[in-house]
Amino acid sequence: MQRNSFGDRWRLAVAQAKLPVGTRLHDLRHFYASALISAGLNPMVIQALLGHATIGETVGTYGHLFPNADELGRGAVGALLATADVPSVCPHAGGGR
Repeated sequence: MQRNSFGDRWRLAVAQAKLPVGTRLHDLRHFYASALISAGLNPMVIQALLGHATIGETVGTYGHLFPNADELGRGAVGALLATADVPSVCPHAGGGR
């Protein structure tokens, strides 16, 4: 297949799928990555699915789409404190009250 014939076929497929005019193949890849991130997949799984050589490539490209880490941390600790039987003293702190 020659480059020009691929472009013609691609534009036809975009039109038939009712995607916006000008949609690129890379746009579909970005959509796929965004959907994986939105579904909460582990970044290393996303790395493998996208075929990135390193996790740095994945995070560097799509890091802005991941939920804010600070908010996730606060939410996780808040949920733990609200629902779990949390000891009043850390068992590894080396002391009691």
